[in-house]
This record gives sequence, structure tokens and C-alpha cells, in this order.
Amino acid sequence: MSSVRSEKKSISVTAEGVGVRFGEAQVISDVSFSVKEGEIFVIMGPSGSGKSVLLRTLIGLLKPTDGRVLIGDMDASDPLTHHKVKTALVFQAGALFNSMSVFDNLAFYPREHRLAKEPEIREKVEEALEMLSLKEAADKIPAELSGGMRKRVAIARSLVMEPQLLLYDEPTSELDPTMAATISEVIATLREELNVTSIVVSHDRDLAANISDRMILLKNGTIRATGTAEEVMGTKSEEIEEFFRPEIDIENPRFRRQN
Repeated sequence: MSSVRSEKKSISVTAEGVGVRFGEAQVISDVSFSVKEGEIFVIMGPSGSGKSVLLRTLIGLLKPTDGRVLIGDMDASDPLTHHKVKTALVFQAGALFNSMSVFDNLAFYPREHRLAKEPEIREKVEEALEMLSLKEAADKIPAELSGGMRKRVAIARSLVMEPQLLLYDEPTSELDPTMAATISEVIATLREELNVTSIVVSHDRDLAANISDRMILLKNGTIRATGTAEEVMGTKSEEIEEFFRPEIDIENPRFRRQN
């Protein structure tokens, strides 16, 4: 039976001294960390800190100028890696086709690349729609949906690929607090149900506090803090305290995520 629940286990990701330059501009400098199998790892930082560049480097869309990224024990920038490991990226803007129904958006990639026969594709799409509570939206086009629903469609589309590694670029951006909390819960639930390694780029302090296993704080392309959300948010540093102070209270018991 076809299923979006991949039989392959989740996979680790390791950044070793990663640097990225565009011309003379050093965007990422000497970044090192590891993401464990099945972990939710959050990359936080203010706008312009290099978060999205780092995310694209982690998935192999950009090749680092210095250092390397490993997915499992394979180089992320090697195209062969992505034939062996199933990865998916949920883009910030969704990247949905408004000329297609939600169902056809989910089915587009496997159909285009002939990854399975039509009955199997339809089964996987239907399962992904059900997991994200989108079955009633299957025949609508993205323009008819709310921002939160479009985010869920983008996530559902990634599930059809049966990813071992799932990366999210600002999944709660432009959402109100209630819908942002819903999307955060979706990310956490999918990790629990699918055991997928999840890397989330975000400026959303509540998301990091509530669902991350570990996180880093990136600023000006360098890591300023790393650890659990409580450890990072409680770091005695004027720079870090200033970043988190407006929206977050480190004594809030919600930071103590139950595993």
C-alpha cells in the first residue's frame, strides 16, 4: 500500500565550518552544528542574518565557499546525494501554482518526474491532504485559500515526496499569532508521526520556544548561541537578550517542551 510515511528512516545533517560568499560579501562565516535524526532544529535570527542562505546550503541548492555540509555521511552539494536521500523544502512564499487545484499542486512533481503510477500518486496526495486537514480544499485553487491554508498546502505537497529531511523557510511568516501557532503544531505533529528530521528557519520566537529540540541564533552570518530554546533564550548576553526581550519571557513554562 502506498503511503507518505516513508519506510526509510530520518537522517542527520552536519555543517562543518560552512562559509558562503557572494563576490566580496561574506554572508555565512564558519558555521558548524549537527542535527540529529528525527530532531526539530530551528535556525533563528533577525532579517538579513543569513538564515535562508544557510538553509539553501544545507539542502544543497548552494555550494559552500568554505567547509561542507553532510546529509548522513554524504555531501549535500553532490547531486547523487539527492538520489539516495529524500529531501523536501517548504518555501516561504509557498511556490504554489494558482492555475492548478490544490490536488494537482500536490501531484505535480511526482507526475512530472514519473515517480509513480497515477493510482499511487493519487493515494499519496489524498493521504497528505487528510494529514493536513485539507480534503475539503482539494478542488480549490490556492488563490481561494487563506494564508494559513496555503502554508498547509505547501507542507502537504512536501509530504508527497516522503521526505527523510524536511526543511521549512519561515513557515509562520505573514500569519496571525493563532494561525502561526497552528502551523507550529503541524510541524511538531508531522515530526512525531513521520519521524522526519526537520530544520526550520524562522524569526518566530514562540515557534522556537514551543517545538524546537535545539536551535541556533544566527546574526551577521555567524552563530551567536546554540542549545535548547531555554538555554539560548536564557544566555546572559546583551545582544541575545535584546533579540528575545520584545516577545518572550524565559520563565514561561511553555519553553519546557514535553518529549
